[in-house]
Amino acid sequence: MMRLLPPFAVDSVPGPEMADWCQALRDDNPIHLDRAAAERLGFGPYRVNPGPANLAYLLNMVMIDDPDAEIARVEASFLANLLEGDRAVAVGELAAPDRVTASLHRPRDGEPVVTAVIELRRPAP
Repeated sequence: MMRLLPPFAVDSVPGPEMADWCQALRDDNPIHLDRAAAERLGFGPYRVNPGPANLAYLLNMVMIDDPDAEIARVEASFLANLLEGDRAVAVGELAAPDRVTASLHRPRDGEPVVTAVIELRRPAP
């Protein structure tokens, strides 16, 4: 039953929205908020996108593909960072009727940023 989901792309990870994520997550890590702090830690002059924001790109892909499904469970591995201005592409496949395997990649180097298994629940007919 494998079926590829349409990819979900973010052309440029938005720096200003990182502050909104940090406020919602109560995350005060300066690498998300301050370019100088990110640069001191080796990220260049780019803020680092919070991990849950990266996972949200995968969830967006799933919800766009199947808007009636509910996210029942997510098991994710955070492998790398997305920086402000990076392009990101989410890809996935419906591996079973209620399970998507997905990954978010940085096209600039092909590295996976997040991988996840997303279990779905659909409303009863």
